[in-house]
Amino acid sequence: MTDTFHPIVRLLTPGEVAPAGTHVNLTADADQRAALARAAEAVSVEALDAELLVRPWSDDGFAVTGKVRAKLTQTCVVTLEPVAGAIEEEIDVKLVPPESMAKYEITPDENGEIDLDTSALDIPDPLEGGVIDLGAIVVEHFLLGVDPYPRKPGVEFDAEAAGVGDGREALSPFAALARLKKE
Repeated sequence: MTDTFHPIVRLLTPGEVAPAGTHVNLTADADQRAALARAAEAVSVEALDAELLVRPWSDDGFAVTGKVRAKLTQTCVVTLEPVAGAIEEEIDVKLVPPESMAKYEITPDENGEIDLDTSALDIPDPLEGGVIDLGAIVVEHFLLGVDPYPRKPGVEFDAEAAGVGDGREALSPFAALARLKKE
């Protein structure tokens, strides 16, 4: 989670995590929501809240579970009108100190093959700087939940009406090059 984008900062030291877990609630303020809207290329982010539980995990790691919820306004990719959206993303992240990452590394066998059992695969992220950056986790899950192609309900793209031909073949890059060649 090494990012330069940190609109929400909420650091938790390992010593602040109770043996039974520590509950943390985050609510983004107006400046943080504006930064998130820019990052998500949204018109606005009206609300963002996260409910988290941080608890010890494994020998020296931590598990962060919870949910991030947000309300935002995006631009419809078809009509370019504002469209309201909502995000509800589950959070389930494991963190361990960098020196403990070696036991989770996946190494190929003698034939150079890797056999993964994805149902048992739970590789943690490294705990950077000796602190748990809950803000970065929340921002990451918010951005994962943003609809990359928001549409108003019931709106469909009509290629013929848009003047790009009769459908799929007219939208291909080769068709676009052919149109340029004719000009």
